[in-house]
Amino acid sequence: MSRLSLAFGCAALLVAAGAGARPAAADVLTLVDGRLVEGTVVKDGEVYRVVSRFGEVEFPANEVRDWAKSPSVESEWRERSAKLAPDDHAGRAALAAWLVEQGRATEGRAVAEQVLASDPENAVAHEVLGHVRHRGAWMTPDEAKRADGLELHGDRWMTPEEWAALGAEAKAKAEDQARAAEGRRVAAELNAAAQLMLAPDPALRAEGKKRLDALARETKTEAIAKAATQLAAYAGAVDAYMDALHRGDTATVLSECRIQLAKLKRPIKTFQTSLSSNLGGAPVSIQLPEVEIIKLNTTVPIPAGVK
Repeated sequence: MSRLSLAFGCAALLVAAGAGARPAAADVLTLVDGRLVEGTVVKDGEVYRVVSRFGEVEFPANEVRDWAKSPSVESEWRERSAKLAPDDHAGRAALAAWLVEQGRATEGRAVAEQVLASDPENAVAHEVLGHVRHRGAWMTPDEAKRADGLELHGDRWMTPEEWAALGAEAKAKAEDQARAAEGRRVAAELNAAAQLMLAPDPALRAEGKKRLDALARETKTEAIAKAATQLAAYAGAVDAYMDALHRGDTATVLSECRIQLAKLKRPIKTFQTSLSSNLGGAPVSIQLPEVEIIKLNTTVPIPAGVK
């Protein structure tokens, strides 16, 4: 077995299946609360272990209602993709919609964006992305609001006149909300890009790396640039892992990755103290820099590979 580590921070965990346990291919667990969990299932005593390319999770037997064999999303994804011609935009758009239905919204949206790059008027792809037809063109709901002359300030859309009429306190609150929203956007884009880099579709993997590289330039964060390079290596390791798993190997190496961004808030707050003036000196100006911390902590371990 091999152990891979990420320079931007990861914790590796070695997990081995019980002796004699063999994985079943492409299974679906139905939990007592109605949730469906898909992957390669190993029953080890009173525990069900579900392995997918995104990691491994365990469920006590009393939480499982049913265990049924079913084609996995990824195997069906590969089969559907193999049947599509490169210029079959309708087929690719239908694939995007199907991925969203299967709970793979990040990958489905990325496929829809690829379709629109070649077929800008594809209605199915636009619907997958949540676009609306407005003023004779496809656009996002936010773009539609801007087309109507509205501006987003904090969590509210308003006219320029409404913004101008707000008091200083309300404007400061809106600016704080905007900064918080920007942090959430970066974290969401990091997660989505990392997920794309583990997709079975090479084109989506390339798109994921492209997005991570863009975020690294935008945020000027070296850790993200390193993540892009190392996740590309991880994608290959995951493929090797899945091949070994289907041959009957049951040992896995899992990694949980963490990225932390620190941004200096500007402008830096300054205030004057009259303390020294009471002693005959001039007033002293003090600056209070603030740092905004954005953390990305993956919640699902990633299989690193088997040798």
